[in-house]
Amino acid sequence: MAIDLDDFEFFEAEDNLGPAKATVRRSGRLGFSRSAAKMIDFETNKFFRIGRKKDGGEDILFLIPIGEDDKNDYTFGIFKAGGYYSMKTKRLLSQLGIEYREDTVIFEIDEKIDGGKRYYKLT
Repeated sequence: MAIDLDDFEFFEAEDNLGPAKATVRRSGRLGFSRSAAKMIDFETNKFFRIGRKKDGGEDILFLIPIGEDDKNDYTFGIFKAGGYYSMKTKRLLSQLGIEYREDTVIFEIDEKIDGGKRYYKLT
């Protein structure tokens, strides 16, 4: 019995892009890996809110896409330089007490869906 490859749905190997991560740069910008950029789809999603749960969970941040820049202090925009995406997070990191200039800070990113809304968990 021969296998017909047209009968299968195939999945992209993680090794092709690497893990979805965000790294804090010494400039205070949060830079995203190629895998993270693909997962989050920065070509479509350009504005976000970053938050954490009120009932604990201080070590987990949530990146929530919003449709457009609503011109308030809670909106973070994405910047593209070459093939890389980043966002300005210097003030946020200071508010959270994260020492990014001396320590390497890397967040793993997981995609979540709740009630049809997609968001991203940064741990």
